[in-house]
Amino acid sequence: MSLYDVKKVQVASVLRVLPVVFAILGALIGLFTFFFFPTDLASGLGFGAKLLSWVIFVVLYTVIMVIGAVAVAWLYNFVATKLNCSVVISLEPKEK
Repeated sequence: MSLYDVKKVQVASVLRVLPVVFAILGALIGLFTFFFFPTDLASGLGFGAKLLSWVIFVVLYTVIMVIGAVAVAWLYNFVATKLNCSVVISLEPKEK
């Protein structure tokens, strides 16, 4: 078993991967919210309004979640540097 310290989170890698992840999650959540099990407000909308609401939801969800994730990554880097500590990850080789 190998132990590794996570000293720093690369914010650039967070910005590359998480927007796609959050867009997919936002799209799924939006489908359920606006189409499959619409809320009281969404049930009165026509298809075009639901589609527009869904698109706006996906964009806003993605932007807000990415900003939050970048803030958490930056805060981790800041606190880990100030306290001179890190998270330890245990890795084991994969069996074939």
